[in-house]
Amino acid sequence: MKNLLTAVFGILCLCVISCQKEVDDTLSNSGSNNGGTNSTRLTKTVEKSGADSLVTVYRYSSSGKITGVDMVGVDAGQPYDYYLTYVRNSSGIIQKQIIKSTDLVQFGIDSIVSVVSYDAANNRYKSGVSNLSLMGIPIVDSVVFQYDGSGKLVTEIDYSDVGFGYLPSWKRVYTYSGNNLGTEKYYSFDINTNNYTLEYTATYEYDTKINPLQFVSDAPLLNLDPFYSANNITKLSYVANDPTDNFVSTVSYTYNSSNRPLTDVTATGSEVTTTSYYYQ
Repeated sequence: MKNLLTAVFGILCLCVISCQKEVDDTLSNSGSNNGGTNSTRLTKTVEKSGADSLVTVYRYSSSGKITGVDMVGVDAGQPYDYYLTYVRNSSGIIQKQIIKSTDLVQFGIDSIVSVVSYDAANNRYKSGVSNLSLMGIPIVDSVVFQYDGSGKLVTEIDYSDVGFGYLPSWKRVYTYSGNNLGTEKYYSFDINTNNYTLEYTATYEYDTKINPLQFVSDAPLLNLDPFYSANNITKLSYVANDPTDNFVSTVSYTYNSSNRPLTDVTATGSEVTTTSYYYQ
Protein backbone atom coordinates (compact mmCIF):
# COMPACT_ATOMS: atom_id res chain seq x y z
CA MET A 1 0.00 0.00 0.00
CA LYS A 2 2.86 2.38 0.75
CA ASN A 3 4.17 2.03 -2.80
CA LEU A 4 0.71 2.75 -4.22
CA LEU A 5 0.33 5.82 -2.05
CA THR A 6 3.78 7.04 -3.04
CA ALA A 7 2.98 6.62 -6.72
CA VAL A 8 -0.35 8.40 -6.49
CA PHE A 9 1.10 11.28 -4.49
CA GLY A 10 3.81 11.53 -7.13
CA ILE A 11 1.07 12.08 -9.69
CA LEU A 12 -0.70 14.50 -7.36
CA CYS A 13 2.52 16.50 -7.31
CA LEU A 14 2.11 17.04 -11.04
CA CYS A 15 -1.09 18.90 -10.32
CA VAL A 16 -0.60 22.62 -10.65
CA ILE A 17 -1.70 23.42 -7.13
CA SER A 18 0.87 21.05 -5.62
CA CYS A 19 3.57 20.67 -8.24
CA GLN A 20 7.19 19.95 -7.35
CA LYS A 21 8.92 19.71 -10.72
CA GLU A 22 12.04 17.81 -11.53
CA VAL A 23 14.63 20.58 -11.56
CA ASP A 24 15.78 19.95 -15.13
CA ASP A 25 12.22 20.61 -16.30
CA THR A 26 12.18 24.01 -14.62
CA LEU A 27 14.46 25.24 -17.39
CA SER A 28 12.08 24.17 -20.16
CA ASN A 29 9.73 27.12 -20.09
CA SER A 30 10.31 27.07 -23.57
CA GLY A 31 10.46 24.67 -29.23
CA SER A 32 10.72 25.89 -33.94
CA ASN A 33 8.42 28.70 -34.74
CA ASN A 34 5.80 27.41 -37.17
CA GLY A 35 3.55 30.43 -36.81
CA GLY A 36 5.67 33.08 -38.47
CA THR A 37 8.46 35.21 -37.07
CA ASN A 38 6.04 37.67 -35.47
CA SER A 39 3.88 35.08 -33.71
CA THR A 40 3.61 35.44 -29.94
CA ARG A 41 1.33 32.69 -28.55
CA LEU A 42 3.31 29.62 -27.57
CA THR A 43 1.33 26.52 -28.57
CA LYS A 44 3.87 23.69 -28.36
CA THR A 45 7.37 22.79 -27.25
CA VAL A 46 9.41 19.75 -28.32
CA GLU A 47 12.16 18.74 -25.93
CA LYS A 48 14.84 16.10 -26.66
CA SER A 49 17.64 14.66 -24.56
CA GLY A 50 19.29 11.57 -26.03
CA ALA A 51 16.54 8.98 -26.57
CA ASP A 52 14.14 10.81 -24.24
CA SER A 53 11.59 13.27 -25.58
CA LEU A 54 8.70 15.42 -24.41
CA VAL A 55 6.02 17.18 -26.46
CA THR A 56 4.01 19.78 -24.53
CA VAL A 57 0.90 21.33 -26.09
CA TYR A 58 -0.71 24.45 -24.56
CA ARG A 59 -4.44 25.06 -24.99
CA TYR A 60 -6.02 28.51 -24.64
CA SER A 61 -9.44 30.14 -24.33
CA SER A 62 -10.67 32.71 -26.86
CA SER A 63 -9.37 35.41 -24.49
CA GLY A 64 -5.87 33.91 -24.44
CA LYS A 65 -5.94 32.26 -21.02
CA ILE A 66 -4.48 28.78 -20.63
CA THR A 67 -7.16 26.08 -20.41
CA GLY A 68 -4.97 23.00 -20.65
CA VAL A 69 -1.50 21.51 -20.95
CA ASP A 70 -0.95 18.13 -22.63
CA MET A 71 2.38 16.36 -22.05
CA VAL A 72 3.34 13.21 -23.96
CA GLY A 73 6.82 11.73 -24.05
CA VAL A 74 9.31 8.93 -23.53
CA ASP A 75 11.50 8.71 -20.44
CA ALA A 76 14.15 5.99 -20.10
CA GLY A 77 12.41 4.05 -22.84
CA GLN A 78 9.00 4.17 -21.17
CA PRO A 79 6.05 6.17 -22.56
CA TYR A 80 4.21 8.60 -20.30
CA ASP A 81 1.39 11.10 -20.61
CA TYR A 82 -0.24 13.77 -18.46
CA TYR A 83 -3.20 15.92 -19.42
CA LEU A 84 -4.05 19.00 -17.34
CA THR A 85 -7.32 20.90 -17.82
CA TYR A 86 -8.17 24.20 -16.11
CA VAL A 87 -11.87 24.94 -15.69
CA ARG A 88 -12.51 28.69 -15.55
CA ASN A 89 -15.63 30.70 -14.70
CA SER A 90 -17.06 33.48 -16.87
CA SER A 91 -14.54 35.92 -15.34
CA GLY A 92 -11.61 33.71 -16.33
CA ILE A 93 -10.83 32.58 -12.78
CA ILE A 94 -9.69 28.97 -12.43
CA GLN A 95 -12.27 26.96 -10.48
CA LYS A 96 -10.94 23.45 -10.95
CA GLN A 97 -7.93 21.60 -12.25
CA ILE A 98 -8.32 18.11 -13.70
CA ILE A 99 -5.43 15.75 -14.32
CA LYS A 100 -5.62 12.55 -16.36
CA SER A 101 -2.84 10.06 -16.97
CA THR A 102 -2.27 6.45 -17.91
CA ASP A 103 -0.35 6.18 -14.65
CA LEU A 104 -3.56 6.99 -12.78
CA VAL A 105 -5.62 4.42 -14.65
CA GLN A 106 -3.40 1.59 -13.43
CA PHE A 107 -4.54 2.48 -9.90
CA GLY A 108 -8.19 2.54 -10.92
CA ILE A 109 -8.34 6.36 -10.88
CA ASP A 110 -9.94 8.04 -13.89
CA SER A 111 -8.78 11.53 -12.93
CA ILE A 112 -7.78 13.79 -10.04
CA VAL A 113 -9.89 16.91 -9.59
CA SER A 114 -8.53 19.86 -7.61
CA VAL A 115 -11.04 22.44 -6.39
CA VAL A 116 -9.63 25.96 -6.19
CA SER A 117 -10.55 28.70 -3.70
CA TYR A 118 -10.26 32.33 -4.84
CA ASP A 119 -10.14 35.53 -2.77
CA ALA A 120 -12.18 37.93 -4.92
CA ALA A 121 -11.60 40.87 -2.55
CA ASN A 122 -7.83 40.66 -3.06
CA ASN A 123 -7.88 39.16 -6.58
CA ARG A 124 -5.77 36.13 -5.78
CA TYR A 125 -5.95 32.38 -5.31
CA LYS A 126 -6.12 31.10 -1.73
CA SER A 127 -5.83 27.32 -1.90
CA GLY A 128 -6.58 24.13 -3.76
CA VAL A 129 -7.86 20.77 -2.55
CA SER A 130 -7.62 17.38 -4.28
CA ASN A 131 -9.70 14.35 -3.23
CA LEU A 132 -9.48 10.77 -4.40
CA SER A 133 -10.01 7.23 -3.20
CA LEU A 134 -7.31 4.58 -3.49
CA MET A 135 -8.43 1.02 -2.76
CA GLY A 136 -11.15 2.44 -0.54
CA ILE A 137 -8.79 4.77 1.33
CA PRO A 138 -9.78 8.46 1.04
CA ILE A 139 -6.83 10.75 0.29
CA VAL A 140 -6.94 14.54 0.54
CA ASP A 141 -4.13 16.85 -0.56
CA SER A 142 -4.33 20.60 0.04
CA VAL A 143 -2.07 23.55 -0.79
CA VAL A 144 -2.43 26.94 0.91
CA PHE A 145 -0.96 30.13 -0.60
CA GLN A 146 0.48 33.00 1.46
CA TYR A 147 1.26 36.46 0.04
CA ASP A 148 3.29 39.50 1.08
CA GLY A 149 1.95 43.04 1.36
CA SER A 150 2.51 43.70 -2.35
CA GLY A 151 0.46 40.65 -3.34
CA LYS A 152 3.36 38.39 -4.34
CA LEU A 153 3.22 34.72 -3.44
CA VAL A 154 5.89 34.10 -0.79
CA THR A 155 4.97 30.71 0.67
CA GLU A 156 2.92 27.68 -0.30
CA ILE A 157 2.33 24.90 2.20
CA ASP A 158 1.08 21.43 1.36
CA TYR A 159 -1.03 19.34 3.76
CA SER A 160 -2.02 15.71 3.25
CA ASP A 161 -4.62 13.51 4.91
CA VAL A 162 -4.59 9.74 4.36
CA GLY A 163 -7.13 9.05 7.10
CA PHE A 164 -5.30 10.38 10.15
CA GLY A 165 -6.07 14.08 9.81
CA TYR A 166 -4.22 16.83 7.97
CA LEU A 167 -0.44 16.86 8.42
CA PRO A 168 2.07 19.20 6.77
CA SER A 169 3.95 17.61 3.90
CA TRP A 170 6.17 20.32 2.41
CA LYS A 171 6.46 24.04 1.85
CA ARG A 172 8.11 26.39 -0.65
CA VAL A 173 9.38 29.88 0.10
CA TYR A 174 9.97 32.36 -2.74
CA THR A 175 11.90 35.59 -3.27
CA TYR A 176 11.85 37.85 -6.31
CA SER A 177 14.21 39.91 -8.43
CA GLY A 178 12.24 42.63 -10.19
CA ASN A 179 9.65 40.97 -12.43
CA ASN A 180 11.31 37.56 -12.14
CA LEU A 181 11.37 34.75 -9.62
CA GLY A 182 14.67 35.02 -7.73
CA THR A 183 14.93 32.00 -5.46
CA GLU A 184 12.89 29.00 -4.37
CA LYS A 185 13.54 27.14 -1.14
CA TYR A 186 11.91 23.74 -0.71
CA TYR A 187 11.34 22.25 2.75
CA SER A 188 10.09 18.78 3.69
CA PHE A 189 8.19 18.22 6.92
CA ASP A 190 9.41 15.67 9.47
CA ILE A 191 6.49 14.40 11.54
CA ASN A 192 8.92 12.92 14.08
CA THR A 193 10.51 16.28 14.96
CA ASN A 194 7.51 18.39 13.93
CA ASN A 195 9.87 20.65 11.98
CA TYR A 196 10.64 21.59 8.40
CA THR A 197 13.98 20.67 6.84
CA LEU A 198 15.46 22.65 3.97
CA GLU A 199 15.98 20.24 1.07
CA TYR A 200 17.24 22.62 -1.62
CA THR A 201 17.60 26.22 -2.73
CA ALA A 202 17.20 27.08 -6.41
CA THR A 203 18.53 30.44 -7.64
CA TYR A 204 17.58 31.75 -11.08
CA GLU A 205 19.20 34.11 -13.60
CA TYR A 206 17.48 35.48 -16.73
CA ASP A 207 17.88 37.00 -20.16
CA THR A 208 16.22 40.27 -21.18
CA LYS A 209 13.80 38.72 -23.71
CA ILE A 210 10.09 37.86 -23.32
CA ASN A 211 8.92 34.74 -21.53
CA PRO A 212 6.06 33.42 -23.74
CA LEU A 213 4.43 31.69 -20.77
CA GLN A 214 4.10 34.62 -18.40
CA PHE A 215 0.66 34.57 -16.73
CA VAL A 216 1.25 36.42 -13.47
CA SER A 217 -2.26 36.29 -11.98
CA ASP A 218 -2.59 32.51 -12.56
CA ALA A 219 1.04 31.68 -11.69
CA PRO A 220 0.37 30.46 -8.11
CA LEU A 221 -1.76 27.69 -9.61
CA LEU A 222 0.17 27.17 -12.83
CA ASN A 223 3.53 27.23 -10.95
CA LEU A 224 5.71 30.30 -10.51
CA ASP A 225 8.32 28.72 -12.75
CA PRO A 226 7.84 29.32 -15.62
CA PHE A 227 4.51 31.17 -15.47
CA TYR A 228 5.46 34.16 -13.32
CA SER A 229 8.71 35.63 -14.64
CA ALA A 230 8.83 38.25 -17.39
CA ASN A 231 12.06 36.86 -18.82
CA ASN A 232 13.58 33.46 -19.65
CA ILE A 233 15.85 31.47 -17.35
CA THR A 234 19.50 31.36 -18.44
CA LYS A 235 21.01 29.78 -15.34
CA LEU A 236 19.81 27.64 -12.45
CA SER A 237 22.07 27.11 -9.43
CA TYR A 238 20.81 24.24 -7.28
CA VAL A 239 22.17 23.83 -3.76
CA ALA A 240 20.84 20.78 -1.95
CA ASN A 241 20.84 19.57 1.62
CA ASP A 242 22.98 16.73 0.26
CA PRO A 243 25.93 18.45 -1.50
CA THR A 244 26.31 15.51 -3.89
CA ASP A 245 23.03 16.63 -5.48
CA ASN A 246 24.27 20.16 -6.24
CA PHE A 247 24.42 21.26 -9.87
CA VAL A 248 24.36 24.25 -12.20
CA SER A 249 22.35 24.34 -15.43
CA THR A 250 22.79 26.93 -18.15
CA VAL A 251 20.49 27.72 -21.07
CA SER A 252 21.35 29.44 -24.37
CA TYR A 253 18.58 30.64 -26.70
CA THR A 254 17.84 31.74 -30.21
CA TYR A 255 14.90 34.14 -30.54
CA ASN A 256 12.26 35.07 -33.08
CA SER A 257 11.65 38.65 -34.22
CA SER A 258 9.11 39.05 -31.40
CA ASN A 259 11.93 38.56 -28.85
CA ARG A 260 10.61 35.19 -27.71
CA PRO A 261 12.58 31.92 -27.60
CA LEU A 262 12.79 29.98 -30.84
CA THR A 263 15.16 27.23 -29.61
CA ASP A 264 17.21 26.57 -26.53
CA VAL A 265 20.04 24.32 -25.42
CA THR A 266 20.23 23.38 -21.74
CA ALA A 267 23.50 22.01 -20.34
CA THR A 268 23.71 20.32 -16.95
CA GLY A 269 27.14 18.75 -16.62
CA SER A 270 27.48 16.38 -19.58
CA GLU A 271 23.71 16.22 -20.17
CA VAL A 272 22.37 18.37 -23.00
CA THR A 273 18.69 19.00 -23.75
CA THR A 274 17.38 20.84 -26.82
CA THR A 275 13.97 22.48 -27.02
CA SER A 276 12.07 23.91 -29.98
CA TYR A 277 9.20 26.40 -29.59
CA TYR A 278 6.12 26.66 -31.78
CA TYR A 279 3.89 29.75 -31.93
CA GLN A 280 0.68 30.99 -33.50
